[in-house]
Amino acid sequence: MENVPLNPLDELFLHLDHREEPWGIHFEVRIAGRFDADRLAAAVAAAAARHPIARARLASWRGSDLGYHWEIADVLDTPVTIVDCADEAELAAVRERLYCVSPSLAVAPPFIVVLARSAAGDSLLLNLHHAAGDGLGAARLVLSILRAYVGAEDPLPALDPLEARDVDALTGAVSPAERRERRRAVWRQAADDWQAGPPARLARAGGADYPGYGFELIALSAEETEVVSSHRTAGTTINDVLLAGLAVAIERWNREHHRPTHRIALTMPVNLRPPEWRTEVLANLASYTTVSVGRGQRDDLATALEAAVKGTRTIKEHGLAGTVVDQLRRLRTLPVRVKQRLPALIPLTGNVVVDTASLSNLGVLDAFPWLGDDAGVVKAVWVSPPNRMPLGASFGAATLDGRLHLTLRYRRAQFDGAAATAFARLYRDVLAP
Repeated sequence: MENVPLNPLDELFLHLDHREEPWGIHFEVRIAGRFDADRLAAAVAAAAARHPIARARLASWRGSDLGYHWEIADVLDTPVTIVDCADEAELAAVRERLYCVSPSLAVAPPFIVVLARSAAGDSLLLNLHHAAGDGLGAARLVLSILRAYVGAEDPLPALDPLEARDVDALTGAVSPAERRERRRAVWRQAADDWQAGPPARLARAGGADYPGYGFELIALSAEETEVVSSHRTAGTTINDVLLAGLAVAIERWNREHHRPTHRIALTMPVNLRPPEWRTEVLANLASYTTVSVGRGQRDDLATALEAAVKGTRTIKEHGLAGTVVDQLRRLRTLPVRVKQRLPALIPLTGNVVVDTASLSNLGVLDAFPWLGDDAGVVKAVWVSPPNRMPLGASFGAATLDGRLHLTLRYRRAQFDGAAATAFARLYRDVLAP
């Protein structure tokens, strides 16, 4: 059994996990037909054999330790839970039950797989503990499962997947000069944000303060996806458009609900993987940054896009995704009993470090294999990150076969079902009117 340390992002997400706000990655695929349950269970085991972190459990630790370690099992059982759903409402209930808990880290694997059967086609739902991996890691694990299901080749990059988790090597400042430049960029951004005011809060509507999340799934047509893409201007990306659209949607939502809106701050993960293996390795290799859209910049999508591009360009030019790694490095000398308590201190700051909402865009996913005559093709994919109040709404985005899929994941304290549907529809209408 191999023993490896958690990287700083693993540790961060481990500490953010909470009973009322479980810190798991939601990844889900809908197929046209039906899986063979036995073949699927064997495929999950085969996929876990290819990705070491998929066989990890959290080793025992003491409060005085400076960090945690994963124990990597050589082999393990990977059970698949099967449920029958009469309709979409029952599938939604299964989804909410699955993601209202975090997978146990006391035993391997650090994920849960559910096969939900329905007349519209089977759904494979993966709940991956965020301490074990990010959205791209979840996507890569599911790709391995589906390839194993049909016996397809599943090539892996020529690297050690455990050593590749070294986020310091990928993004840490390499010189004192680079660290100073990053600090200056951070302070400039902080000064701009301070002038613009604290992060706005998304207006709550009909929520009830009890654990877990609700989900709203949106599948845009190929034509609607083209409309979203048409908003791009020179030097902008689909991700910029999605950020801008979310800022406009929040502005309109808050206006409708008579909620003042100052600076809209959007959490955006940045993939730290290098281009040559940007979709590989089950691990936490995405750092977090904030893109702000101020007052007067959210009246329409074009204006908001200019503000979003300015923010994402600054992040890229100054390597600001690495600043989270730099900050986490300073905590390494603290014992874990202290680090565990740090998230509880955030409300004491008035939540001024908590953003308005978040957006995690996985981009264009690798093609999933044909799954045979009975299962058919993957026809939809959904992904979403967790969130904590007062940031009660997060969107996940992924594009498959030219169609954009959006998932709103919301805390029950933020919205009731009707409000979540209305807010998700508003976002869709902003992007593809």
